[in-house]
Amino acid sequence: MTTLEKILQKGELTSNEALALFDRLDTVDQKFMLGRWHGSGLPTNHPLDGLLETYNWYGKEFVDADHVNPLLFADAQGKLFKVNPAFMPTALAMRLPALKSQAAKGLFLLLSPLLRTTKSKARLRLTEYRGKVSATMIYDNLPIHDVFRKVDENTLMGVMDLKGVEQPFFFILRRDVQSLGECT
Repeated sequence: MTTLEKILQKGELTSNEALALFDRLDTVDQKFMLGRWHGSGLPTNHPLDGLLETYNWYGKEFVDADHVNPLLFADAQGKLFKVNPAFMPTALAMRLPALKSQAAKGLFLLLSPLLRTTKSKARLRLTEYRGKVSATMIYDNLPIHDVFRKVDENTLMGVMDLKGVEQPFFFILRRDVQSLGECT
């Protein structure tokens, strides 16, 4: 059992526990990030915990340093599509837990054709965060940086640093080792 699996068995972490784990992990470069990654939340009692999973969040895709698809979701048939992060109700979701409901999921899937994009909406750079330089996804139109650290060769821990929000949001990415076809 990996260290991460042991920690996840504990259940919800505090933000301080998650930051302590994050600080112990190795950094990654841009090349390590390339490919498609399957995501899951890391519960820390953050207002956004569970939001992306409610909407069938699949993960992220790093094509190259200048072309990153930060939000991949699955439709009702399991087909992946890219969403423009500018259309996600992040600020609203921090105040309205009802956006994590099945009704909100149905509305999201119904409106998903309007939220989709064919263009990358982020880029990948090396930045310093908490004293270490590591690969960071920078959103094109939002004040958000996702910083990554290596758990193992196929697993990353990410922290979303959202300007104006004190508590970081944590997530896990697992390398997609099987080809799932193109995203729409």
